[in-house]
Amino acid sequence: MEIGVITNPNSRKNRNRPDRAERLQRIVGSLGEVHKTESIQSIKPVLREFLRKRARYWVADGGDGALHWMLRMGMEVLQEDEFVGQAITLPMALPTKGGTIDFVATNVGIQGDAEGILSTLRHSLEGGKAIVDTEVDSMVIDGVQVVDGAEVPFRTYGFAVAAGGIGQRFFEKYYDDADPNPRTIVKVVANTVASAPIALSPLSRLPLGRMTSYAKEMFEPTRCTIQLDGMKLPGDQFTGVHVASMSINLGNVLRFFGKADSPGLMNAIVGSPSPWGIIRNLARMARGEEMRGRNILDRPCREMIIEAGGDSLMAPIIDGELYRNVKKLEFRIGPRVHIPKVIATKQAAA
Repeated sequence: MEIGVITNPNSRKNRNRPDRAERLQRIVGSLGEVHKTESIQSIKPVLREFLRKRARYWVADGGDGALHWMLRMGMEVLQEDEFVGQAITLPMALPTKGGTIDFVATNVGIQGDAEGILSTLRHSLEGGKAIVDTEVDSMVIDGVQVVDGAEVPFRTYGFAVAAGGIGQRFFEKYYDDADPNPRTIVKVVANTVASAPIALSPLSRLPLGRMTSYAKEMFEPTRCTIQLDGMKLPGDQFTGVHVASMSINLGNVLRFFGKADSPGLMNAIVGSPSPWGIIRNLARMARGEEMRGRNILDRPCREMIIEAGGDSLMAPIIDGELYRNVKKLEFRIGPRVHIPKVIATKQAAA
């Protein structure tokens, strides 16, 4: 077995495609297996079978979130008694650009849709063609989550995190959209800039609808403490709390974390700039340049620790996935992940 594919029939893009798994199975043919994973809990048993059958390529039918859960569950399975000591490493992990942003696939250079990507992978394997892969840093993330009043430790892995402040608020607005896509990114940014003169001034008292609150919600600070490489940052409220182990491109609209492309380093973008200080950086965000201004840190780091302040809890977005009621997060460089660079036409024939 060469290719193991997991597909979530409950995802937004698959709800109206009940034959999704069967279609993908026809594409991979005898070289692989396609399994439906209807919940996070159903991923591990499938990955165990992939390991037992020595699948060389693990494919997540989806975007950054699908890849996130496949990697997290895969790392946990590799630590189980059955596999520890067998010198088994994480197989090559392949996202299929089925999400709304797909920053991991974009960073690596993957092109095409899921059908085209799988068909190209299959034909390459059948033809004995070399498949180029890219090795990227991940982050290992140790956290504490409050569940039913109890503090529960957890470990996950990721590539980019909006833990608080403007980035986390952005994703809240982004995923509230009925059909999030690159146009939604532009819409959220435009609404923020347009509403700022009203929402951040006495004009907010006027009956002007969401224009009186949109920017205020976006720039609401997150109460927390931050340590970077052992240095505690001053203050306990931050309008930006972000970290990544690779650069990201949000729909060819905004680009961040260029310093993370140096091996062994993360890139933290944190601080307490004013709303206008953030808005003044929009052109730099569009060009992927370093953030500048008062109370902004955009720098490489090896460790970042965030702890919620007071009675508040955090709701970080990790690779597009929302983690609720988080009290503490510790970030360090994690294992390097091999991702095949598959370049396909929009849809190759099976």
